[in-house]
Amino acid sequence: MVSIVFGDRQNMFKTIICLNFWFSSSFAYVNLALSRPTYQYPKSYDYKTNSRNAVDGRKSDLDIIGGQCSRTYIGQNATWWVNLTSIYSIHDIRVYYPNDSYWQVWEKMHLLGFSIYVSNTTSKSDGVLCYTDDDFTVDTFPDVFDTPCPVNGQYVIYYNERLPNVTYRNYFGRSVFNSLCEVEVYGCPVSGYNGDDCYISCSDPDCRKSHVKTGTCQGRDSRYTDHQYGLDPKELMSCKDEQIDRILWNTTIVGKTLKQPCPSYQKGVASRLCDEHGEWEPPNFINCTNEALMNASALLERIIENETQDQIQETVNNTLRLMKNLTSMTSRISAGDLSSSLSVLEKIVTVTNATGLAIEKEVFYAVIDNILSSDNSNSWTIVSKETEKDPTFLLNNMDRFSKITLQNDNITATKFNGSNFELVINQTKTDETGIRFPEEQSNNVSQNSEEIPTFLELPKQASNDIKAINFVAVLYKTMSDILGSDSNSKEKKGKHAKMSERRFFVNSPILSLTTQTDLGVLDPPLNLMFGHTVKNKSTDMHAVCVSWDFNLKKWSQEGCTVNQTYRRRTVCQCNHLTNFAILMRPYTQVTEENPFLKTMSLVGVALSIAFTFLTSLVYVLTWRFVRSDKNVMMLNICGSLILSNAMFISLVEQTANEVACVAITAIIHYLFLVTFFSMLGLGVYYFMSITVNYYALYVGNNFKSKSRVHWFLGGIWGIPVIITSTNLGAFWGKGYHLKSYCWLSIESGSLYSFIIPVCLISLINILIIVSLLRVLFTSSIVARSSLQRKASSGLRSLGTLLPVLGVTWLFGILAVNEHAVVFQYLFVIENSFQGFFIFLSQVLLDKKVRQGIGNRYPSLSTIFSLAEQRTKETSLGTRSPSTSKSNEPLMKRKKKSLLKRFQQTKEKKSELSMSEKTMCTNCPQSVSHEKRNETNSD
Repeated sequence: MVSIVFGDRQNMFKTIICLNFWFSSSFAYVNLALSRPTYQYPKSYDYKTNSRNAVDGRKSDLDIIGGQCSRTYIGQNATWWVNLTSIYSIHDIRVYYPNDSYWQVWEKMHLLGFSIYVSNTTSKSDGVLCYTDDDFTVDTFPDVFDTPCPVNGQYVIYYNERLPNVTYRNYFGRSVFNSLCEVEVYGCPVSGYNGDDCYISCSDPDCRKSHVKTGTCQGRDSRYTDHQYGLDPKELMSCKDEQIDRILWNTTIVGKTLKQPCPSYQKGVASRLCDEHGEWEPPNFINCTNEALMNASALLERIIENETQDQIQETVNNTLRLMKNLTSMTSRISAGDLSSSLSVLEKIVTVTNATGLAIEKEVFYAVIDNILSSDNSNSWTIVSKETEKDPTFLLNNMDRFSKITLQNDNITATKFNGSNFELVINQTKTDETGIRFPEEQSNNVSQNSEEIPTFLELPKQASNDIKAINFVAVLYKTMSDILGSDSNSKEKKGKHAKMSERRFFVNSPILSLTTQTDLGVLDPPLNLMFGHTVKNKSTDMHAVCVSWDFNLKKWSQEGCTVNQTYRRRTVCQCNHLTNFAILMRPYTQVTEENPFLKTMSLVGVALSIAFTFLTSLVYVLTWRFVRSDKNVMMLNICGSLILSNAMFISLVEQTANEVACVAITAIIHYLFLVTFFSMLGLGVYYFMSITVNYYALYVGNNFKSKSRVHWFLGGIWGIPVIITSTNLGAFWGKGYHLKSYCWLSIESGSLYSFIIPVCLISLINILIIVSLLRVLFTSSIVARSSLQRKASSGLRSLGTLLPVLGVTWLFGILAVNEHAVVFQYLFVIENSFQGFFIFLSQVLLDKKVRQGIGNRYPSLSTIFSLAEQRTKETSLGTRSPSTSKSNEPLMKRKKKSLLKRFQQTKEKKSELSMSEKTMCTNCPQSVSHEKRNETNSD
C-alpha cells in the first residue's frame, strides 16, 4: 500500500516536472543552433577558427585568435550555415562579431553587405531572405546584430559576396570573408509547433507549408478551398522566385527589400520590395547607372572641388557629347541614368558659372531635348519619388544657364527647335519692339491643323535703356506629360477615381522668358496663349494661370490672371517674367462661387446683423418693461447670430495658419449651433406655454408657475459644446475644414455634424408650428371667424414663428448640392432677411415691446397710438352699411347662442380665456370677452 502511494507520488512528481518543462519551453524561445552541425566556405583561416566555434555557446573571449570565433579565407563570396537537423519555427537570429584589437577597419570593410537566409536545403536560392545589409558603414557596423525572421526552416545561411562588374560603395572591400563568433537562432524548442507560445501544431507533417504564427497550411490541395485553409492574404510568407529585367529575384520574406546587382550594362545595385501582400513591387533601378556617366560625374565633381583644373573646357564638352549619345541611343532612359544625367547637367552649369567657359550650347540643348521625351515619364516618376530631382529641378538649372548666357553682351543669336524643347536667344529694344515667341511661322505644333499653338507676346515697354537687351525664351513642349505623371502609384490604385478628380495637373506646355535686365512690373502685361494638352470640359475643370516660384518651389497665381478660357485654349496676362503654365483643377462649390450670389450673401448677412443688433438694443433699453423667459432666449438668438455671422464673413478665408483656421472653424460651428438650439428652446417654450396649456391645463400652468430659463440656457450653450468637440476630435487631421475656407468640409463628412442637428431642429420647429396652428384653428373664436380671418390668424402666427425659429434654414440644407441653384438663391434671400423679420415680429408687431418703448420714450408712445388708431379706422371703414345690415340677424343669433353656452358651463369660459391667451399673450386679464375678441381681430 505504501509503495503504491509512493509510486503514485513519484509518477505525479515526474508528471509535474515534465509539465513544468513543457510550459517553460512552450512560452520561451530557445537557441536552436547550439552545438548543431555547421559548414563554411572558403575553408577555415586556421584550426582555431573552424565553423563549429560559432555555435559552441562560448562568448567570454570574442578575440579572433581566442578560439571561440569562426573565420574563412578571403574570396569573392563566403558562406556559413548551421543545420538545425529538423524544421523549426524560427523567431529571430542574433550574430556576435569579434571585438578585439585585430578587429580593424580593413576587416569590417570585407564584412559589409552580408545577407541572412533561412532554407530547407543548403542552398540560399531555395530559402527566404531574412535580412540584407544596406545601411551599415565601417563606423556603424555592430558588435552584435539581431534581426527578426519569422519563418519555418532547417538551415540558417550567412552569406556575402563581391561580384565582378558590379559597383559597390567606396567603403566596401573588394573581397569578402566571414568572421562570426556566435550565431544564435531563437525559435520554438519542439519541431512541429508554431505560434507565439509555441503550442500550435503544424498542419502538415514536416511544417514545410505551415504558417509560422498560426500553424495553418500555406500549400494548396485541390480538395480544399482557401476558406477551409483559413488563409489570410496579409499573412502570406514570401514573394517567390521571379526573373525580370535579366535579374533573378530570389524568394524574399514579406516586407523585406531584396538587392541584386544591376544588369550587365550598368553599375550599382537594384532593389525590389516584397510587399505586405506577398507580391513583388516593380524593380527599382535608381542606383543603376551607366559606368561612363558615373566616371564623367566623378570627374566634374573633382573639377568643382578644385582637385583638377586640366582641360576643363574639353572635359565639359566631351561629357556633353557622351550624354547626347547615351540619351539618344534608346527610346527610354532608365531612372538611374536619368538621375545621373540631371546631376551631371547641374555640375556642368556650376562649372560654367564658375569658370565662364564657352560650352557647346547646341549639344547641351540636345541633351535636354532627349531627357524631356514623354517616353521617359515613368523614369521621371521614379526619380521624383526616390530623389529630390523632379522636373522643376531641370527648370531651375535651365533658368541658371539662361542667366549665365545673358551675362555676355556680345551674344550670338541662337535658335534650337527640338521635338520636346524649343529655345531662342536674341536681342531686342523693348521700348521699340516687343517679343513674340515662338514666331508665327515656327512649327511648335504638329501637322494636325486642329492643334492650338502656344506662344507669348511681350508688348513694348517703357524703358530708359539705350541699347538692346538680351533675352532667352524657352518652350517646354512635353513638360505637362512629365509633371502630370502620378508619383504615388499605390495611393492612386486605392483611390484612383477620387484622386484623379481632386488633384490639379499641368495642362499646357511651359513658356519661359528671361531678360538681361529686370523689367520689373510689366505695363502693359505679358500676353500668353496656351493650347490645352487635354481638352477642358467646362463643367468639370477650371483653368488657372500660374508661374513657377523658385523660392517657394511651387506654382503661384500671383501676378497672373485668366483673360479668356475655352475648352481647348486659355489666354493669360502676367505682370512679371518667369516660367508660365496652365494648371487645371476641379470645380468645387468653395472655389467656384457665383460672384453675384456671393455679393448678395454678404450684403444680406450685413443687413441681418444690423437688424438683429437693433432688436437686441431695443430689448436692452426696455428690459425692465419686457423682461420674460421668452425674451431672454430671444436675446440669446440675437447675440449668437451676430457673433456667428460676423466671424463668418470676416474670418472664414483666413486659411494661412492651420491651427488658427481649425479654431475659427470650431468657433463658428459652435456659435451657429448655439443659434439653432436657441431657436429650438424658443420653440419648446411656445409649445409648453400654448399647446400643452391648451390640451393639459394643469401641466401648462405648472410649467409657467416658475421660471425655467436656466434649464433652457444650459441646454442652449452646453449641447453645442459636446457636438463641436466630438466633431473636432473625430476629424482632427482628416480634412476637418475646407482647403480654401475655414468652414466644415462636406468632402470629409465633418459638415454633417452641422447639417444633422439643423435638420432635426428645423423638423421639430415645423411640428411645433403645426401644433400652434392647430390650437388657433380649433379655438372657438377662430372656428367661428370668416375664412379671411382664419387665413389672417394663421399667416400672422406662421409669419412670426417661421423666421424666428429658423425653418428657412431648410433651404440651406437643400442648397448643399451645387446644382441646386434655386435653393441657393432662396436660402440667401430668406436668411438675409432673417434679422429684419426678427425685428419686425419681435419689436414692431409685439404690443408689449411697443408699450415698453412708449414707457421708456413717451414721445414715441404718441406715434404708436396714432398708428394703431388709423389702423382701426381703416378696418372699420372697409365695412359697408349694406353688409352690416344683412349680417345683423346673424349676429343676434350668434350672441344669443354664445350667451346660452356661457351660462351652461364655466369650463367653457376657461377654454375661451385660454384661446385668448394663445391669440394675444399681451392682452390684460380684466377686459371682457367681447373686447378681447376685438383686440385679436386687430
